[in-house]
This record gives sequence, C-alpha cells and structure tokens, in this order.
Amino acid sequence: MRISNDTLRSAFLSALDEARQRVLATQEKVSTGLRINSPSDDPVAAARVAHLDASLTRLDQYHANAVFARNQLGLEEEALTDVIGNLQRIRELVLQANNSTTSAADRSIIADEIRQHRDAIRAVANTTDVDGRYLFAGFREQTTPFTVSGSGSVVYNGDYGQRTLQISDSRFVAINDSGAEVFQRIPEGNGTFVLGVGATNAGTGTLGEGTVTNPAAWVADTYTISFLTPSSYEVRDGANTVIATGSFAPSQSVTFPGASVRIDGTPAAGDTFTVTPSAQRDVFATLDLLISEIEVPAGDPAGRAQMHSEVGQRLLDLDNALARVVSTRGEVGARVRALDQQESLNDEFEVHLRTTLSSVRDLDYAEALSRLSQELFGLDAAQQAFARAQNLSLFKYI
Repeated sequence: MRISNDTLRSAFLSALDEARQRVLATQEKVSTGLRINSPSDDPVAAARVAHLDASLTRLDQYHANAVFARNQLGLEEEALTDVIGNLQRIRELVLQANNSTTSAADRSIIADEIRQHRDAIRAVANTTDVDGRYLFAGFREQTTPFTVSGSGSVVYNGDYGQRTLQISDSRFVAINDSGAEVFQRIPEGNGTFVLGVGATNAGTGTLGEGTVTNPAAWVADTYTISFLTPSSYEVRDGANTVIATGSFAPSQSVTFPGASVRIDGTPAAGDTFTVTPSAQRDVFATLDLLISEIEVPAGDPAGRAQMHSEVGQRLLDLDNALARVVSTRGEVGARVRALDQQESLNDEFEVHLRTTLSSVRDLDYAEALSRLSQELFGLDAAQQAFARAQNLSLFKYI
C-alpha cells in the first residue's frame, strides 16, 4: 500500500495536536490547582463536586440565617428585659399602694407612675428591628402591634404568627414571639379560677389566696360565698344551689368541693365573695384595672378592705404577666443556645465537606508537575521528529 507524504504529514500533525492538548490541559490544572476544571475531566467526580459545592452554599446560607436570627433574638431579649424591669417596679408600687397607711394622695401619685410604666411597656412592645419590622406583631411585621383605641384601651393589631429561619437541613429556629402570646393571653387568678369581692360589702373581710385542693372534685362554675353572719357562711353554685356551709373565724379558709378560699378580717352579714372560672386578660387591661382600683377612695375600713381585695387579685394577674414575660425571655435564651449549638455542628460539617471536596477536586501537584514534564518532553520530541520527516524525500538521492 502506497503512503503519500500528505498522509504522513496529517498523522504527524494530529499526534502533535494531541500532545499539545495534553500539555495545555495539564498546564491549566497546574495554574488553577484543580484536578477537575470541566465535567469532561472526570464526569463522576464532577457530579460529586457539584453536590459538595451545593452543600457548602447551603451552609453559607444557614450561617447568614443564624447571624440574622441571633440579632433578632438579641433585640427581643433586650425588649423583654425592659418589660420585666417595668413590671417589677409596678409590683413594688402596687404593694406600696396596698398598704393601709398609704394616703389617697400618695396612691394617686403611685397611680400616675404606674401609668408611665404602662406606657413604657407599650412602647417596648412596639419595638422594631433595624429594618423597621415590629418584633411582636407576628407575621404582620409592618403593622404597629399595640395602639390605643378611642376608649383608651390598648388594642393588638398583629396576629399569632411566629417567624422561623432554617439553620440546618432539618432545623428551624423561631426569631420572634407574637404580642398576643407575650402580652395578651395571660390567665387570671390562679389559672383555674379568679376571686371577686361584692361591691356592697360592709365588713372588713379581705380576699386571700384561692387554691384548687382537689382537681378531680373541682367543677368550673360561678360560685358565691355569702356570709349569713360574721361567723357563718354558705356557698352556692351557678344554679343557686347550696353546696357547702360552715362556721368562720378571721383568716380562715372557706372550703367547698375542689377549692379553698382564704378570707382575712371580719366579713359582715350579707357580704359576698365570688369564685369564677379563670379567663385571659392582657397586661395592659390588668394595669388599667390596677390604676383604677388604687385611685378609688378608701376612707373607711370597708372601703379599704374592698380595695385590698381587688388590688390583691390584680397582683396575682400582674405576677402571671411577669411570669409569662420571664418565661418568654427564657425561651429566647434557649433559642440562642440552640443557634450556638447548631453553628458549631455546621462548622464541623463544613470542615468535613471541604476536606472531602479537596480530596476529590484538588490537584496533586507533585504528580501533575511530573506528568507535565513528561508531556513537554514528548511534545518536543514529536516536534523534532516531524521537522526531520519533513526533509525526507527520494528526490535528494537522485
């Protein structure tokens, strides 16, 4: 078979081009430090690299989410701390106002200070973050959560939503609490029932602690404790049926199925006290009631007894509100600890991913440089061989 010079030339050029492409590919790997610069270098490894890169991108987003969540929770914790400080000061003022030696003028001054703290709590409840989003508005973060109505009561305009951010493939963290949960849905009394005092009571009987003595025997209903004489009483349920009677001595507890109510002082015949199922009341309504009860004139013993009873019951509601805010702040702290824990896990996982990615994608420089040297030597030899072959011709020997 006859092989022409053109055929030999084409074969040489093809071999040279392949050698040059190998050199260029190795030089690119050496310059980038990567074994895989395109999917064609290693399709299987390239797919794995893409998966590892996607995982690292998710970790970066989780880190950004954690930073934002920590900032939001830090703002909320500061706000709740301010609320706790105001509520604790209000409690001190209420105890002072509920003292029998406090004059009406002093109680009026105390009520004014409580108003200032109430307004301060509302201002804190309307706290915004750096982007103007309200912390306690639920999902309605652009709406002022607490406003004052025409009647003077505080109205909640947010919803019950709780925003969350993802901080790992399977973990989310809440970054806010709705104002309804923190400031509104607070149980009255002991959480089971609330006590009340008759508006026309003429004795010095004052409500003390009410407790559930037997949850199985307690039936949610409205009960009325009526004193037949200063030393005897009866208890009627909502159907006006007598369910208990007994004798009474000052600072003794009135008992009936499932419950016990302590009454201090000496009630007069005809005085009444009520026991009703606990409902929910917001902290602002509780403070408004406290202010009005403190400001009511209490010049005679019966008036002071009624004030002590009413203010004492509001103190329970105030303690419930304080406990709710303290509990919420504790939950915020738990979320921050969860962030710290998850970020530590994410950092460890990132190190593992980057180590794996390096083993799959990064170049072995020693091996690559050795191969490049061999490829350059082979390319040079091929070029010299091609140059010599170009000069071979029978015409030179004729």
